[in-house]
Amino acid sequence: MAEQPEKNIDEQVAPTIAAIDLGSNSFHLTLARLQHNNLQIIGRLKEKIRLAEGLDEQHMLSEQAQQRALDCLKQFRHRLHGLPQQQVRAVGTYTLRKAKNARQFLQLAQQALGYPIEVISGTEEARLIYEGVAHFQLSKHKQLVIDIGGGSTEFAIGEAFEPVLLDSLQMGCVSYSQKYFSDKHLNDENFERAITASQLELLSIQDLYLREGWSLTIGTSGTIESIVEICHGIGFKSNTITLDCLLTLKQQLLAMKHFDAIVLDGLAENRREILPAGLAILIAIFQTLKISSIETSPAALREGMLYELTGIEKIFDIKERAIKGLLNKHHVDMDQARRVNQTALVLWQKVARHWQLDDDQSRLILSWAARCHELGLNINFSKQQKHGEYILKNTDINGFSLQQQQQLALLVRSFRRKFPLHRFDTIDNKQDKQRLIRLARLLRLAVLFNHRRRDFDSPDADISIDDQDTLVLTFSKGYLEQHKLLAADLQQEQYFLNKAGLNLVINSE
Repeated sequence: MAEQPEKNIDEQVAPTIAAIDLGSNSFHLTLARLQHNNLQIIGRLKEKIRLAEGLDEQHMLSEQAQQRALDCLKQFRHRLHGLPQQQVRAVGTYTLRKAKNARQFLQLAQQALGYPIEVISGTEEARLIYEGVAHFQLSKHKQLVIDIGGGSTEFAIGEAFEPVLLDSLQMGCVSYSQKYFSDKHLNDENFERAITASQLELLSIQDLYLREGWSLTIGTSGTIESIVEICHGIGFKSNTITLDCLLTLKQQLLAMKHFDAIVLDGLAENRREILPAGLAILIAIFQTLKISSIETSPAALREGMLYELTGIEKIFDIKERAIKGLLNKHHVDMDQARRVNQTALVLWQKVARHWQLDDDQSRLILSWAARCHELGLNINFSKQQKHGEYILKNTDINGFSLQQQQQLALLVRSFRRKFPLHRFDTIDNKQDKQRLIRLARLLRLAVLFNHRRRDFDSPDADISIDDQDTLVLTFSKGYLEQHKLLAADLQQEQYFLNKAGLNLVINSE
């Protein structure tokens, strides 16, 4: 038997990580390893799915588009070679944000892929794109990063690794191709409709971005990379796009008159259908944001995901900064947030193992919910839990997927008064649903124990779980007689929980 070559130390210790991007045009799988503190790409797979084409006027995803996606994800699963879940991250973008039946599709998609799939907000997508570009080619200049996708276009301005502006606009090469080039004709009318629609979208960020300013513009992903290749083929500078190039390309397309006649050096066959719409969007971006030229980067969303998977950019730190910013923005009482958080974690420690909550994610989401439970207090006291839920569901929070925001919002919605058990039916996974209900029960007690809003010694009580999943609080003799307000609060809590079938028993030794 031939002697096998020895693996070097780096290969032995560097695990393979994977990023999966369920985009509106294509699905991508990128495999990488961290070598000498640098990301080494070791494999890529890409399939044209045109998911955005499957959205009808009611924003329902067609069965055909779903099947294309599921077939692709099954192929990706084979390539992942049973990688541990913590080494794989899969995200859905614009189309899965828009599809009304995304929840049902995601159940099938996760079965096909074998890994959880997050749906991320547009600004979270922009943040990850910026992370990928910034880590791939660190610049000393303030930069604008642009990514034209199938359903949306992301923008980010930042310096070094820190983005300062993040936005996602609903204009993409697949959706605009369907809307403005559905007849496949290359004429002035179709181009002007697409360019004008793009300019109208861009008005929402134009003043803010021009006021912020930047020195370098970087474009990334398929549409921009394809246009760079075409511009080079028709005699313009390699790796750079100018407005002259875009307008020249537009004239060439107008002369071709129909999609079937499009033949250009550097244009892949599978991009012919979406090139005119992508070009119209890019022309509008140049004109509205007064851009002179765009350089390109091979890094984008997937690279941003990979850098975070390696730990180079700590996702925990990103989330913590986002939560602190949210608390400051809504003028939350930080002392009360600290008290409730401390109490919640003490309660969690006592039941975590028995209730199968002894994992970092359960601890973290309980801690975030404890600190955020009064987000809605500034709006209205009596309905603060509903306002807090609304804020968490409708605010872009860096580092959080839409599912994670939904779970955090659900905990805040549940922290007081009637327990909204039916709201947890939106959680499809039974284990996740049970976990969140249990965390909500702990959060409610943590808030209740801190009703006096001042630092105090923890109640002299033991907490345990019986065989029927009943939460049992046992206080020392005479404690509740000495703390009558707490006793009254506990009686009311017992009523709310027992009515929801979540039994609470209060004992005195």
